[in-house]
Amino acid sequence: MSFRFFDLPSELRSKILGDCLIIDPCTVDLNPFNYRTASSRLNIFLVSRCFHEEAYRVFYSGHTFRIFQTHGRFWGKTDQPLIARLPTRYRSTITSLELRLGPGWSDPPKPWFVSNRLALEECARVRTLKVFIEVDPSSAAFKGFRLDQVFFTNFSAHLLHDVIERLPSLDTVEFDAYPSVDRDGALVTRLSEEVIEGGKRITWGSETEWGNSLADKLELARLRAKQRQWR
Repeated sequence: MSFRFFDLPSELRSKILGDCLIIDPCTVDLNPFNYRTASSRLNIFLVSRCFHEEAYRVFYSGHTFRIFQTHGRFWGKTDQPLIARLPTRYRSTITSLELRLGPGWSDPPKPWFVSNRLALEECARVRTLKVFIEVDPSSAAFKGFRLDQVFFTNFSAHLLHDVIERLPSLDTVEFDAYPSVDRDGALVTRLSEEVIEGGKRITWGSETEWGNSLADKLELARLRAKQRQWR
């Protein structure tokens, strides 16, 4: 039995498009293997103008987009981040962004800086910024390998500050990390301070056990109390 897709209720159309377009994992990065996962799905954009109008909203609102690329192939000085490559109408549909910290910790990639080219101000629907920390070079384990104990901490803090400052509707910053990262270490502490000073809410992600114990809940309550003092 055949039927016309646009005769369906909008909620059902969105559900069908979500099943076709949402990729697992839901974080989209600038990656040379995107053609294997995303490219074939995005062909649905080409069906018709009406299909495109509904499909792009489902795709861009249904994924978290990584602000700065983590694949070394795109670390050249002239390589634009994925966000910078998107048209305004796509950026304005995004609801979640990710800042991943750790790749190139001794020599951060050249494209990793906040400027007008990212057009973060156009990401007006973004309420949550996810910050995932792969490593903390300020820890003792990196002694003898790092150039400076505070270099990456300062670099990351400035990066986060600039991102927060440019997102007009940001409400929450969610921290997550690999288990080897100490929540009480210099990097996480400094980043938390940047969020508090920016007047945003802090939550913990699911990769670590942060936030599950009573001590963690008390610490989060302390951070929120400090946050209110800044307002």
